Amino acid sequence: MLGTKKAPLLLALCAGALFGLSAAPARAGDVTVTPVEWYALPDFCRPAILGSIYIQRVPFELRGNVTEGPKTSGGARNPSGIPGPHHFCYGLIHLGRAKRGAEKFDTAVSEFNYSYGQMNRNAPMFSYVSANLGRALYGQRKKADAAKVWTEAIALQPQRRESYLALAEGLLSEHRPDEALKVLLKYEENKESDYPDAEHFLAQTYFDLKKYGEAKTHAERAYALGYPVFGLRDKLKQLGKW
Repeated sequence: MLGTKKAPLLLALCAGALFGLSAAPARAGDVTVTPVEWYALPDFCRPAILGSIYIQRVPFELRGNVTEGPKTSGGARNPSGIPGPHHFCYGLIHLGRAKRGAEKFDTAVSEFNYSYGQMNRNAPMFSYVSANLGRALYGQRKKADAAKVWTEAIALQPQRRESYLALAEGLLSEHRPDEALKVLLKYEENKESDYPDAEHFLAQTYFDLKKYGEAKTHAERAYALGYPVFGLRDKLKQLGKW
């Protein structure tokens, strides 16, 4: 293992030919981002959006010193290495809205697919992009497609946690903790570092399996690494297991 990293909670498979680019992303100007959504984005997303035609979707008071984006979407600075990062980032916004029931998952899938379809499978953030595309597909009830996206990313980037956790999340939502545990233990075998969200997924999975000692151990690790939500600890306390 290369060391332990503290990381913020992430705000939850085939080649691009399978999904392609047949569904064009929503047109710029269709949606306005809210302040809560804006500041919840990963750090690389805000400059990516402000450096693209999607700046039209950002209220003036959220833009800082930036007043106008480039005339084409290709002008944005892109430290993430994600093709069309403003599309991916707006996909995160649409995914959050769809999870809240405010809209369907279709627009999130379209935005994610724009980036996913062009992405090098060896790119460092391929697992991260795949995890979110899979979540949107899962929300569309395309569970087989979601699983294909996740398992391809796991096979290509076995040391990265994002697609393991997304797959485990889907399995837990279907009350299949035994299978979720197998996925997470496979990640444990391949991981290069410790992350709070991965530890919390293990804790939740063991809790669902009623293995409370293991749940407590991994919950303690998650909180030590900075996991910010303590609901699982409270559940264990109620059971007298903390």
